Amino acid sequence: MNICKAMRVLLLVCVVGISSVSMARDAKTFESAGASAKIAGYSVSKVQRWLHDVALKKIEKDTGLYHPDGRFNYQDAWADCYPFLVWAAWLTDIDALNGPVRGALHAEIKHCPKGFFTDPKNTFGGSEYVKDGLIAIVEVTGKDEWFNRMKTIQDNIWAKPTIDTKYGKIPSKNIEINGEQLQALARMYTMTGDKKYLQYAERLADYYLLPGNFAPTRLRDHGCEIIGGLGLLLGVESVHNPAKAKQYLPHMKKMLDTILEKGTNEDGIMYNTLGRKGRLSDGWGYNYVGYLCYDMVAGKPVYRKQMTDTLRNLAKPLYQNYKWEGNSIDGYADSVEGGLYILNRLPVPEGLAWANSEVAANIVYAKDANKLWGTMKLQSNGVRTVIIHALMHTRGLIMRPWRSDLQLGAAEYDKGLAVVVKASGAKDFSGKLVFDIPRHRIYMGFKKDWPRMNTMPEWFTVDPARKYTVKNLPDGSAVQYTGKQLHAGLKIDIKAGTELKLTIE
Repeated sequence: MNICKAMRVLLLVCVVGISSVSMARDAKTFESAGASAKIAGYSVSKVQRWLHDVALKKIEKDTGLYHPDGRFNYQDAWADCYPFLVWAAWLTDIDALNGPVRGALHAEIKHCPKGFFTDPKNTFGGSEYVKDGLIAIVEVTGKDEWFNRMKTIQDNIWAKPTIDTKYGKIPSKNIEINGEQLQALARMYTMTGDKKYLQYAERLADYYLLPGNFAPTRLRDHGCEIIGGLGLLLGVESVHNPAKAKQYLPHMKKMLDTILEKGTNEDGIMYNTLGRKGRLSDGWGYNYVGYLCYDMVAGKPVYRKQMTDTLRNLAKPLYQNYKWEGNSIDGYADSVEGGLYILNRLPVPEGLAWANSEVAANIVYAKDANKLWGTMKLQSNGVRTVIIHALMHTRGLIMRPWRSDLQLGAAEYDKGLAVVVKASGAKDFSGKLVFDIPRHRIYMGFKKDWPRMNTMPEWFTVDPARKYTVKNLPDGSAVQYTGKQLHAGLKIDIKAGTELKLTIE
């Protein structure tokens, strides 16, 4: 069965296994997991081929630097290309991650001029590298060397802010930079506990919100970052400074309502700018992240119906292969990525069907097994979205070491998770099945899993301290493990050409 047919089967069976079923062995649950296994297996294997056949070859032998096809600077090569080299290695080849891919970070640090990011004229490059690059990496690696680099750059950017405001000095008036900084500073505060990062973030939020009636005029990249940034900060403030969150709430609602009133079409999809005209924004999903945060802080579904209706409307013919940025893969990739952030919280069937279709046709190239992505930033963004989509179909599970003939998929039911693993090649497989953990809490320090940009969404996670029962079907054996053990990796042995079915409760 090819990936296109698998996607059709999956949509007929259920929506990515999110529907609850009463019994662990329900045939439809495993049929859904099996269809997901074909989709994820195809995608992950293609990412692995891209890593080895294309991306790793762009690491210079003499310098160790990653030199993709795009411009070799911080706002392109390191912000938009390098992070998804890291993601691809993290997903498919840990040895590559801890070898040349990690080495590229060392080379970047070595070749960076002293005081580079302290200079205000380099604030944009540093902010881009942090928000699009290092944050995406830290979301899956936690406090590793990439976090240390992120902290160094953030401290450089805020070492000598030059813009005077009534709320304190800030490093820029550029709305893109400040939106990026809000996203970065909220994370820096919860990861370190250092209040200076929260204070910096509040300066920026005060600057935009407190004068009243703020709404960004640009609703796509290079302007819309402020929406998700303010939303994430609102979530963090609701836990760590509730009085400030209460102060921001009415201003946030005014901003969000203005965007809906002046910046969306009849289906709830946003335009590139306020004004209800022109092309539609491939950043529409990124922007709705801020609405999800608002609802969580408000404690009631203020915008839930709006977002649910928008996701249902994606079934309309207009949004099938819509050319968000002409023929560029980047438009499809950004639109689907943002959509998946929302679908992670609101699993609307029509939206999930749309995401599957768009990925197959326009991002993973399901009809052309030989077509691989390049490494310039627009192509790298395609790799990013393929990885996010594949992990939706595995519910965050990873098989290590990955092998090109593997298939891995999962579907949730009322008591836990149904998993299908298949080795379709001529050789037996021995490896481990790695389960995701609540990274938002353990890595990022968030009290809640705040919706946010530049992340790897969580699907099914195991708490390291809890116990789980793993059943091997159909032999009925059951073994108990801690979440810590499952995250370290469940030993898996599969005979060539056979399929393994598990439940985790």
